[in-house]
Amino acid sequence: MNQYRSEKQLAYLYPLIATLSFICCISTTVAWQHWRYVLDTCIEQNCGCILHGRSTATYFTGGHVAYCHWAAYGLVLPIIFCFIFGIFHVSRVCFSRRRRYPGTATVRQKSGDVIIMTTNSEVEEEDINPYYWIPASVIGSLMAVLTLVHAAMYLDGFLATCKQQRYELIKYMQANGSLVPIIQSRISCSSVFDFMDFLHLDVSYDRRREGRINTAAALIIGVTCSWICIALWVWTVVINVRRARASQRLRV
Repeated sequence: MNQYRSEKQLAYLYPLIATLSFICCISTTVAWQHWRYVLDTCIEQNCGCILHGRSTATYFTGGHVAYCHWAAYGLVLPIIFCFIFGIFHVSRVCFSRRRRYPGTATVRQKSGDVIIMTTNSEVEEEDINPYYWIPASVIGSLMAVLTLVHAAMYLDGFLATCKQQRYELIKYMQANGSLVPIIQSRISCSSVFDFMDFLHLDVSYDRRREGRINTAAALIIGVTCSWICIALWVWTVVINVRRARASQRLRV
């Protein structure tokens, strides 16, 4: 793969990662802000996070607000790097000048005839500094690890709230017998959050919700975008590493 094709792929990947990361931040913030007053029933700490919720004897309590801070803002740094790298590669792909330089090759046959072949090759007037690819690979690797940690913690908080909300659903329905294992194992987390949207009661007037949202959709979109970003970051790292190896002979 030549440099132009590599940059063209990066020109698509970085904006795509930034877009998915931004969607993750927005969808997570929507779910968090919708539930933060209703679930904040703690006395000594802010526990209004929809992630890592807990079923108690009195109320369904949200997780510590730090979980939602991380889920909502954890991808801001990758977005910044994607913005910088994206502008750089998009501008080079869209506005860089490329010229065709002719090349000739002479082939002498056994009969004594001489054949001259002419080829045209596209060469960029301003190639990237060969030292660029190594820092880009390192930064991409760090962003991939950061996104992996973000996605893992996000998914863990999502599943924890889903599990605890199942207990709330059992209490609300006063389920017993074979209905309990059905709620605990057969109902999907998406359905559990749908029950939460319609059945969860406001604690008081000043801690009420404004309307209803699709909490499951908001959280699932956030989790999915975060995991997709991991694969895309790995893809960018592979491209940068290949270009770093290809430009090794140009580095002093």
